[in-house]
Amino acid sequence: MSVAEIAAITAVVAGGITTGLIAMLHVLKPEFDPSWRMISEYSLGRRGWVMRLAFVTMAVGLAATCVALWPLGGVWTVGLAAVALGALCAAFIDADPIMTPRAQATPVGRAHTVLGGVLLAGFPPAALFAGVGAAPALGWTLAIASIVPLAGLVWFLIAAAPAHGQGGSPEIRIGWPDRFCLLAYLAWVVLAATAVLSVA
Repeated sequence: MSVAEIAAITAVVAGGITTGLIAMLHVLKPEFDPSWRMISEYSLGRRGWVMRLAFVTMAVGLAATCVALWPLGGVWTVGLAAVALGALCAAFIDADPIMTPRAQATPVGRAHTVLGGVLLAGFPPAALFAGVGAAPALGWTLAIASIVPLAGLVWFLIAAAPAHGQGGSPEIRIGWPDRFCLLAYLAWVVLAATAVLSVA
């Protein structure tokens, strides 16, 4: 079995574990209303380690996808590694509660926001570039599929616009687009990994 095949299988497994952990957190921490609370907030308080582990498995899946696609797309796939680094660092740097206005954010919370931005805003272009780079070997499916993560990001940005740096509230429904982005990103990872396996 080649390195690319091992990496592709790793990406699929890591994506499944990440999805399972985050689904479990919705049961373990029902105090976080999913309609307006960010996924990152699950790392706060009791059982926060579950969200940290989910960030780690997400980073593993993204990095493994980069490795799996590298023989087919080369440098076009490096954006996935950068996004994986953002997810990995976010695992160990907690977010501020969403109600915190930007002016009152802690240094740790600001760092998490930057790293979360690398993951949230960085994934759609990284997926697009990787899909374009791998297109000669895999066709245009991955590049076209990157439209779904991009649509999720646009939905999130539109939903978040009313906050204007003043912090979140139940009226600012960014929880669902945040979760849609995560699922779209993980689905793209699985699609990319299975595409690699199909030509191995």
